[in-house]
Amino acid sequence: MRTQKRILFRALLGLLALAMLAPRAAAEDWQIIGSRYQAMGGAGVATVNDSNAAHWNPGALAFADHYEVELPVNLTVLTAGDAIRDADEIIEFIQANSFDAVLTKIQTGGVLTPAELQDTLSVAENLLELGNSNEGFVTDFDAGFRLYRQGMVLTMRTAGSFGLDPELDLGGFSFSDGLTAAAQVANVVGSGTDRTGQFTNPSSQGLADLIAAGFAWTPDQAEELVFQSELAGLDTSSPTIQDLLSNVAGSTGGLTARDLAQSLTGVTTNALMTAEVGLGYGVPLFGERLGIGGNLRMIQGITYTRFLQFDDIQSSEDLIDDLLDSNNRATSQQAALDLGVLLRPTRWLRIGAVGRNLNGLSFDLDGPGEVVVDPQVRAGIAVYPVPFWVIAADVDITENASTTLVGRTSRMLSLGTELLLPLWRSGLALRAGAYKNLASDENVITLTAGLGLRAGHLGFAVAAAAATSRAELEVAGGRELPSRVQFSASLKWVSEF
Repeated sequence: MRTQKRILFRALLGLLALAMLAPRAAAEDWQIIGSRYQAMGGAGVATVNDSNAAHWNPGALAFADHYEVELPVNLTVLTAGDAIRDADEIIEFIQANSFDAVLTKIQTGGVLTPAELQDTLSVAENLLELGNSNEGFVTDFDAGFRLYRQGMVLTMRTAGSFGLDPELDLGGFSFSDGLTAAAQVANVVGSGTDRTGQFTNPSSQGLADLIAAGFAWTPDQAEELVFQSELAGLDTSSPTIQDLLSNVAGSTGGLTARDLAQSLTGVTTNALMTAEVGLGYGVPLFGERLGIGGNLRMIQGITYTRFLQFDDIQSSEDLIDDLLDSNNRATSQQAALDLGVLLRPTRWLRIGAVGRNLNGLSFDLDGPGEVVVDPQVRAGIAVYPVPFWVIAADVDITENASTTLVGRTSRMLSLGTELLLPLWRSGLALRAGAYKNLASDENVITLTAGLGLRAGHLGFAVAAAAATSRAELEVAGGRELPSRVQFSASLKWVSEF
């Protein structure tokens, strides 16, 4: 007995050591696969007990006690930063104003009215914020087929991650074009006005003085530009706004070869689509107290990346058509290895850890470079106060970088619970949870919920999730949308051994 306890203790130490591997590695976001685990906030490493073990923890395959065929579908839509708000304000500006008319004025040397100048400064600020490295839009989906039997699972899965990463080119922010420097500046602010003493922000006067000293703007013209920026709601004490106004002043008064319409402002579209076949197997040890397992996957990856200039994007259909164009994609194949361990020292406690893509993956791009997916490690614990109730937690040990949105990282902490209610010849599972990105400064929590129904051999589960942070969409009648939404459904056939 003492020997077994020593072995179990060493196994636990080994499990914790696996959880601490590569704490600074970067990888794609940890994907929340399976309706049960999405409903439980993504707490699956120590609770997984079905064919999803191939993803959450191959060590759990060692304790398979039934046959299972499952057809899962998962969908996630998320925004990073204030992307919804900034995009909404840009769309609202375009709808409320004739943006083409403003661009025509800029390109042909037309005179901007104070209202047009304020609107243009406002949309430039939104573009600036939307171009931050941590703002953008990501959509993930996966669907597949899994066959689970006696410690082994066969998986066939297709998945995709699509990202829209807005970018801003400050060097092209000239607000007038085609004339002499003095005439271009005059078209933006006229002869200007002495606004000394009229500024509401203490930083405004100093910013105006810097613009007048460094560019072809008179003091009155520089003060007028900064004053109109205040009226547009810009914070002139912000370093990013100061850079924006300095670039506007320099480009407009410097006879730049590019104007706002020719600026290299736009969106980089990235996509990684995969189709994979995997085979996982688990082995129980020490009286089924410890399970170890692995999952070997053969993956075909299709990558896509392209920059689309803002002035060239006519509609969302253009983005979709371009994405589907095979000339812009690259295809390559990779093998991936996942390993997991699950320790069950008592009836009420489970501790697990999993390492995915341990060999590291890379997929070719249509052009220079490649998409690199580094290893990721996740650990979890589950407590069963009673056999039909579980409380669980997972945490990413690695900080994971998005493959489709540059600058976005994630390290998720997940909490979840499940209550099983026996019914006549069937069963009902009630699930709830939450998760938070520990790698982000945003105080955003995503709440999850779902249920599972078992009737004879047939099982059905659904789950949904929504972030607590919301953004109001004026273009949608003031409707508020969460920054992250998820939906999952699965249908399975189950037979006990």
